[in-house]
Amino acid sequence: MKTKTSVTYKNEILAKYNREKGGEMINYLLKPTRKQIKEACLWLLNRRKEKYDDSILNRFFKFKEGENKMQAIENTDGDRFKPIINFLTGATKSTKPANLELISWLIDFKPRPLSVYLNSNFNSPKYETKLLERFSKEETTLSSMHHQIEKMPIPETKVIEKTDKSITIISQINPSLRITTIVSL
Repeated sequence: MKTKTSVTYKNEILAKYNREKGGEMINYLLKPTRKQIKEACLWLLNRRKEKYDDSILNRFFKFKEGENKMQAIENTDGDRFKPIINFLTGATKSTKPANLELISWLIDFKPRPLSVYLNSNFNSPKYETKLLERFSKEETTLSSMHHQIEKMPIPETKVIEKTDKSITIISQINPSLRITTIVSL
């Protein structure tokens, strides 16, 4: 299994962008300009509010206490968005962490931010280890494997977000393993 690092985080964000060209924000991010990125931030400001999104925005925009965030984004110098454009278009191979986090927010990459991504348990689930141990102890036939799989608990599954274009589903197999699935419609 692949270890998660800041490099894999960057690569996965870029891969998602290249695959979806901004997903829900494709109108702004397909061929991004400084103005379009600013407009995307303004449009998403009150719409995309997950647990760490405020800290992502505060890190990039450096909001002052009590400041009107909409006004602060509108007043942001367009040159602040140029490194983001350069990264998304391939003109540069890397960008500052604050820029990368803003991109993750704009394209709705999950899990975000980097600290959450690094601590996610998707790479080494105990669930997979138990399965491997169970089947490697003895040579099993297909029917006995099927019988063992039937006894496994069915994960708790919830729809956490539904839009016209996608459904986000989270499955929790045990307290330490959550799997988020995004289905495009």
